[in-house]
Amino acid sequence: MSKTHKMSTGLAFTPEKDLKMFSRMAAKGKRLDGFSGIGHGWTFTDAPPEDAIFDLTYEKDPSPDYFDIFRAAGWSSVVSMGDVHVFKAVPGTPPVHTSQESRREEIERQQKQFGRYSAITVSVWVFIFAVLWLMGVKWGITFNVLLFAAIPVVYTVLPLLGYTHRLRAARQAT
Repeated sequence: MSKTHKMSTGLAFTPEKDLKMFSRMAAKGKRLDGFSGIGHGWTFTDAPPEDAIFDLTYEKDPSPDYFDIFRAAGWSSVVSMGDVHVFKAVPGTPPVHTSQESRREEIERQQKQFGRYSAITVSVWVFIFAVLWLMGVKWGITFNVLLFAAIPVVYTVLPLLGYTHRLRAARQAT
């Protein structure tokens, strides 16, 4: 059984591109298997080809009933990572989000969550900078430490920007 890796386009920015990729891969006989980590994207394993559509939801600590509701609506759970849950169904199944309002509310929750994460990571980055500056640490060392400390900032601020952009677009669509 071989594994295939595909880059994610970024769920905060263009989740529809990843969802279409999942459908294309399923048609080629590649089953979505999980997320291979930062910088790698999605993993797929060999499986029989299938005609499927995909959608995703964000829910922190879902109850067992959460998945039963989707199952009853024709969606099966494919993979969950943290608060991201990917589902698949046969084409023609009603969408996971039955209204633009429910989709917008979900994006708002994600935006708020990444707003909190961003505030924390940026504050820590500024604190590290201030401590290094006050200690008079050489610029080369300071630069390297700040560069390393910027990694969590990037992985929180960029999704915040993506969700903010999507939320703005969703509000303009209604």
